[in-house]
Amino acid sequence: MPRQFSSSYTGDHRVKADGSVAFSCSQDVGAWPWLTLGPHHPIAIQAQNFWTSVGAILALGGMKDGQWSALTWTEWTCGDAEAGMAVRGSYERETSGDDEHYLIVLYDGDDRQIVSMRGRGVVFRNRNFEEWRGKAKSKARSLSDAETIVFAARDILGIGMQEHPLIGVLDTHKVPYCDALITAENGLPPANPMLGGSGDHVNSVHMIEAARQALCQLTENPRVKVSGGEMELNRYVELGTPFRLDVADHSKKETVFSLVQLGKVCGKLTLRH
Repeated sequence: MPRQFSSSYTGDHRVKADGSVAFSCSQDVGAWPWLTLGPHHPIAIQAQNFWTSVGAILALGGMKDGQWSALTWTEWTCGDAEAGMAVRGSYERETSGDDEHYLIVLYDGDDRQIVSMRGRGVVFRNRNFEEWRGKAKSKARSLSDAETIVFAARDILGIGMQEHPLIGVLDTHKVPYCDALITAENGLPPANPMLGGSGDHVNSVHMIEAARQALCQLTENPRVKVSGGEMELNRYVELGTPFRLDVADHSKKETVFSLVQLGKVCGKLTLRH
């Protein structure tokens, strides 16, 4: 995502002497409709992951005008089941061997921990991002299958009236999989106020919601609760181009999906439930 934003979910950033950042979180459901989904919904958590991390990086001076960032790995664990809407949070850097990543923790008004999130990404500092991405998107359109996806029925996906199906019906032959497609008509405002993003490519919030919808079909439970998860992302996923979620592993407590687009593995998504 680029730095220029007309609004921000976080505010009151305070950079501490140890390099950590404290911040407040908005409770304005008009500005951030995904807040109505609940504090542990994967959409809400991934939206908060983006806004809180970028807000803290900007407060620390880690990005400049016109630069874009990309998430490459994240994992999260939900906290107190009774926790409410986030009012504040903290950001810090963690190092383990050669691995450096951020840690974000969010709290509600009663200081109950809502979620802890770790993540890692890159900032494109010297590349003409828009030109490079333009060529990639054009190539994807030329290679994309022109067939449309028949989306799964709403009532089996656990979605509200303002949301839209992102995936097709689960195919259970051999390796189970779902086809998926993200477009402006089902994955971006104003058509879908619960999902946002750069508009340049499929973002993490789209991927995790597609995986959650697939999980609803796998478990035959549209109200299945997600308690945590992990995402490993290694390629951009293009808007308007179908992709697949292959079920790599599935148990009573955890499901792993491989995200494949145009024959290339773009990521691995794990949901704990």
